[in-house]
Amino acid sequence: MRLLKSVSFAAATVVIAIALAPAAKADTITITGSTGGFSLSNLGNDGSGASGMDALKGAAHDFTGDVDGAGSFLALLNPLTFTTEYTGANSGGSHPFNFTQLLTINGQTQTLNLVGSIDIAHLADTLHLSAAPLTFTFDTFSVIVDVIPTNLDGPKGDTYGELKAKIKVIPNTAVPEPATLTLLGLGLAGAAAKIRQRRRRRAT
Repeated sequence: MRLLKSVSFAAATVVIAIALAPAAKADTITITGSTGGFSLSNLGNDGSGASGMDALKGAAHDFTGDVDGAGSFLALLNPLTFTTEYTGANSGGSHPFNFTQLLTINGQTQTLNLVGSIDIAHLADTLHLSAAPLTFTFDTFSVIVDVIPTNLDGPKGDTYGELKAKIKVIPNTAVPEPATLTLLGLGLAGAAAKIRQRRRRRAT
C-alpha cells in the first residue's frame, strides 16, 4: 500500500512539473513598429476646407520587455499627432472611418483593424479610436493585444496623444512529449507489476 502511494505521488509530481514548465521562465516580448504607423488626411473635410485637414498621424514605435509567466502591461503602439483646421461649412457632425496598420510581435505579423470617428464642431474637433483585440500564439505562451480606446480633442493646430494597448501574456497549456509519457507509463507499469508480485508471495 505504501509503495502504491509513493508511485501515485511521484506520478502526480511529474505531471504537475510538466504543466508548470512553460511558466517557469521569463518570456521576451518584442513589439516592432517598423511595419506599423499610419497617416490619414481629409477626415470629415467636405472639400471646401483646408486641403488635407483634419489629419491624423501615428508614428511607428518599438517596445521590448521581459514577462515572467502570466502577466499584463501597457505598451505604446503609436505616438499620435492630430492636426485640425477649417474643413468646410458642411463638414460639421460625426464622420466614421476605418483603417489598418501592421503589428509585429516576436517576428509574427498581424493586421490591426482600427475603428475611428471624428466629431467636427465650431470650436474643436474630437477624435475617437478603438480596435478589436488581437491574439498572437507562440510555442509556450500567447499574447493578447487589447487597444485602449483613445480620444483626442483638437482645437486649431496640432494636438498630441498616444495609442496604447494592454498586453496580456498567457502561458499555453503544456502538452507532454511522447517520450515523457512513455517513460511515465513504463514506470507505472513496473510499479504495478511489483505490487502484484508481492501480493502473490503473501498469498502463497
